[in-house]
Amino acid sequence: MPAERPTVLIVGGLATAPPNYWPMRRRLRRFGAGQIHIAPIWPPDWMLAGLIGFGPLMRRTANAIARTYREGGRRPIIVIGHSAGGIATRLAMADAPYHGRRAGVGAAVGCLVTLGTPHQLSHIPNRYRHAGHDATEFLDRESPGAFYAPRTGYLTVGSSHPEWTISGLPGRVIGDFFTIAVGEHTRNVGDGIVPATAVHLDGAEQLTFDDVRHGVTGGPWYGDETIVNRWWPVALQLWREALAARAQPATGAIQPEALELEVAGWSSGSSSGS
Repeated sequence: MPAERPTVLIVGGLATAPPNYWPMRRRLRRFGAGQIHIAPIWPPDWMLAGLIGFGPLMRRTANAIARTYREGGRRPIIVIGHSAGGIATRLAMADAPYHGRRAGVGAAVGCLVTLGTPHQLSHIPNRYRHAGHDATEFLDRESPGAFYAPRTGYLTVGSSHPEWTISGLPGRVIGDFFTIAVGEHTRNVGDGIVPATAVHLDGAEQLTFDDVRHGVTGGPWYGDETIVNRWWPVALQLWREALAARAQPATGAIQPEALELEVAGWSSGSSSGS
């Protein structure tokens, strides 16, 4: 089994589109990843999530995870969630139903890497409550921290730069938008959007850099070559450790062989709600 070349899925962040991650896909391939897929999540999907909640986004993410798992030979994959993509991935992994719908594709994920994901969103002061708060509160309650460790590795990556700002009118508009989305601490020490205090999960391997921006434009950001080179070897090691843990008997563990049937039953509308 070619253990050194994991199959990878990238799940993009708020208001992004798959082409934003093509450069990172090329970099991961150079660093030794096998197949690399990008979840087909587009700006309209994020708009819908803002209007009616993260249910449809969870389903789209779960389908991408299951498809990548199957195309990768049904071997646990590495999922890289950028920003809110990390929240969508954790929802898809959860065994508990979210608003009546359960994806439960956690068995397919050998390692979850999150880049600038506001895992602690519900703890950041915010005058505005939105679908992201509902999603993170659900995760805090039903699958907190590195919930599926050690059979799934967890790596959370953030930044602690004190002065990431964009000047002028564009900076004010972007700042106001993310103050609504993330909260009043968005301008605190962090990656320019998500504060350093909000990006980590208890029990996860945690990396905090001091020179990284949040977004897919400008630089350096989490997907730039020099930055990927810092976190990818850690992700690879965590993935290997998770595969080793799965090789050991574990009472009550979800079996990857059952994954395809579980996803088929879920996606056919066997549960109600969104």
